[in-house]
Amino acid sequence: MAIKKSIVISQQSVVNSILLLAACCLLVTVFSGCATFSERETVLAVVDGTPITEEDLTYALTIAHRREDLSSAGTLDIRQYVDKLVDDRLIMNEARTAGIDQYPDVRQAVEAYILRESVVKLHSEEIVRKVSVTAQEFEEFYRKNYERFVLGIIETDSEEKAQTILNELEHESDFAESAKKYSTHPSQQKGAETILEYQSMSPLLRDAVSVLKPGETSDAIKIGDKYYIARLVRREEAPIQECERARKRIEKALREQKEKKRSDEYLAYLRGKANVTINHELLAEVNLNGSEEERKKWLEDRTPLVTMNETVLTVSDFFSSVPLKNRKSKEQLVESWIERKLVDQEALSRHYENDPDMKRSIRRYEDQLLKDIFIKRIIFPQIKITEQTLKDYYSQHKDDFRKPVCYKIQQITVKNREEAEEIVKSLSGGADFSWLAKRKSVGPYADKGGDAGCQTKKELPEQARDLLGTLRTGEASPVVQLDQMYRVFMIRGQEGGMVEELEKVKEAVTRACFSEQLDTLMEKYVNQLKADARIHIYSDEISAFEKKVKT
Repeated sequence: MAIKKSIVISQQSVVNSILLLAACCLLVTVFSGCATFSERETVLAVVDGTPITEEDLTYALTIAHRREDLSSAGTLDIRQYVDKLVDDRLIMNEARTAGIDQYPDVRQAVEAYILRESVVKLHSEEIVRKVSVTAQEFEEFYRKNYERFVLGIIETDSEEKAQTILNELEHESDFAESAKKYSTHPSQQKGAETILEYQSMSPLLRDAVSVLKPGETSDAIKIGDKYYIARLVRREEAPIQECERARKRIEKALREQKEKKRSDEYLAYLRGKANVTINHELLAEVNLNGSEEERKKWLEDRTPLVTMNETVLTVSDFFSSVPLKNRKSKEQLVESWIERKLVDQEALSRHYENDPDMKRSIRRYEDQLLKDIFIKRIIFPQIKITEQTLKDYYSQHKDDFRKPVCYKIQQITVKNREEAEEIVKSLSGGADFSWLAKRKSVGPYADKGGDAGCQTKKELPEQARDLLGTLRTGEASPVVQLDQMYRVFMIRGQEGGMVEELEKVKEAVTRACFSEQLDTLMEKYVNQLKADARIHIYSDEISAFEKKVKT
């Protein structure tokens, strides 16, 4: 039966669908290629005049598999992916025919996506690309932050005690003896000395010891609820051998510092060229923590609070935007709004949406949104899950709901193969496994006679899994090499493997039953759409793509 080309869908359904599928839609990121194409793009199929390109297929493969797997994708059924793209395109075209793409909530979601991606591009252009870390900056940062301070530390819980200790130290009392007598710091067991890097010290301690000369002692330093007295023993330059290991961390830290500085400068630049007016008297009147009656009054107040260029923040908008767990002042919240709007306006003014890559990204986002909404509205209501449906599904798929078999494992771990082979020989001669494990094993279960508990196949090392089907209960395995160690296993028994009762796996049965019905209905619906569609598959182009992937 042919599908009607106009389907009425309520706007509220669209809202619900967007909320339900927001997480899925966030997966759609900027990748090259889409249905709108240029002469340079290779077309693999055409559905009712809409092309599916080689870049669309590359995107689908990238989503389904990690990018690094694509180079070894020779075993993938590429035609299967193309067929899936054809099915998806039929659903997306049907959604557009139904007019879903013009619903206000859909347009709003697409506009929000454009804004989000535009801000990302603006940040890349104005911040990320204009920041770099020089070799000199790296070296200076390393020398300063990885310099080591050998310190004597005395820790006490009161200012009075700290002052008493300082008085004793002034009269040439031995620092180590005072630490042993008074300090609660762990270093007092090691002569009160400890080694700290500049970057690892608290700011207060860092400031205090940085001005000391070797042998000098600081005043009492209050950090939290404790008081500290520090004596500088010596300073040591940052060790050269640690430099390369710290390179990535340092470069990241420097980039973050410089990007923050550049961001502040750029925001100041945008603020300087904007026309911003704040009604400070009205802002002073607004009470964020008032009664329900006051709250209602502010939520209904449409008086402009901030005007920036042609954008207006009313009292109502401001009040409704305050987070539930707000720790900022009203002034800070207003400044945050201004900064956000400055960036949004600048990003949109650059019209990144006209960039070919951005156009493709927007189209792909919209396609995915429409497909998900359409399935939610048209297919989901046809799925019927009743108690009898669940019982029938459970009865037909009982093997899917078995407890995994759990093997009771003993193991002996040694460092060389020769010793492992001797252990196997001893076990074959009747030696007790537990006795040998306690005497010979260097593994974590030696004290328990090698008892490693009950483990499923997935929990066992891959090299040991194949042994499970070949060993009888009480029989020792051959030697198994794992990294640089050698193990001998024995199975003492097994448990599990029984089918779980329906009530215990009802949630899993419901999910599986729902998925099966969804797949069946989708296949039926797509087949009906295909009956009225014009579809052309370019097999030669698909074969050429397969060859490129394999090489």
